[in-house]
Amino acid sequence: MKNYFRAPIICATSLSLVLPFVIACGSHAASGNAQAAAPPDLNGVWAAPFTPDISKTLGHQPPFTPYGAARFAKEDEIDDPLTKCLPIGPARGIQAGLMPFQIVQTPSVFTILFENQHTFRIIHMDGRPHPKDLDPTWFGDSIGKWEGDTLVVDTVGLDDRTWLDTAGHEHSDQLHLVERFQNVDNNTIKWTVTFEDPKYFTEPWSITLPITRQNTEIMSYSCEENEKDRVHLRRAKK
Repeated sequence: MKNYFRAPIICATSLSLVLPFVIACGSHAASGNAQAAAPPDLNGVWAAPFTPDISKTLGHQPPFTPYGAARFAKEDEIDDPLTKCLPIGPARGIQAGLMPFQIVQTPSVFTILFENQHTFRIIHMDGRPHPKDLDPTWFGDSIGKWEGDTLVVDTVGLDDRTWLDTAGHEHSDQLHLVERFQNVDNNTIKWTVTFEDPKYFTEPWSITLPITRQNTEIMSYSCEENEKDRVHLRRAKK
């Protein structure tokens, strides 16, 4: 973290000479503090590239444990929790691509509204820690803080029924996510997510995707409404 504390500047000793310098010094300090304190404004509608298989972005399969590799080998599209209209989860929600999401940013709460199934995710920004006793939920418990132009989000307590992508990369309820939303410019966010799950992976691993501002609004969507696809799915893996 940058150190914004500096040695005091003595402008002058004579009162007749000091006033213009005091004003100048005071204005400079106030401006500097305001710039240091103000995080980027990420309010708006955004989307990342559709990423159905995160191993393609990674460049290889994640570092599976034997258990994780065995689970992935037999996962099938018919087992995708989205075919059962279950919530998408935090990381896969960002990667959905075809359905954008809206960021609503306040000093105490950073909220992501997903078009996918019209779900939402709350990231607490008030300095609280994770609760000691967590019941796993679809989007987990997320706490965030600003590090310069980057929002760092720590998430635990995730329901193990969500997938990390469409290809069948799973996780356990021990999954720990660390995301970095770095403001590149007014229309671009660099999103890096690190996955840590000792049950499925031998070590933490990360992917990075660009998130771009969209000139649109999120639409109403309900998976259960007029759903006709699941009955046609057939298991491909034995």
